[in-house]
Amino acid sequence: MSRVCALTGRGTRVVRRVRRRGRARAEGGVGRKVTGVTRRTQKPNLQKKTVRQGGRLKSVWLSARALRTLTRGPVEGMELV
Repeated sequence: MSRVCALTGRGTRVVRRVRRRGRARAEGGVGRKVTGVTRRTQKPNLQKKTVRQGGRLKSVWLSARALRTLTRGPVEGMELV
């Protein structure tokens, strides 16, 4: 299975990297111009952890946000071990 958070469903996102040149109008220039737009990926901060789900131990990928949530208590029948 791909690396997706077992609790939140976070996965890889495709975003755009925008390259600009020029000086901003506020700084006395004529404005910034876009000279290139490329696609890139943003990967979530996933960590492999062991959780108890339905009474069984299971090794799953969890995002950093999901880990913070699980440290406060069980969520959706899932708890950290």
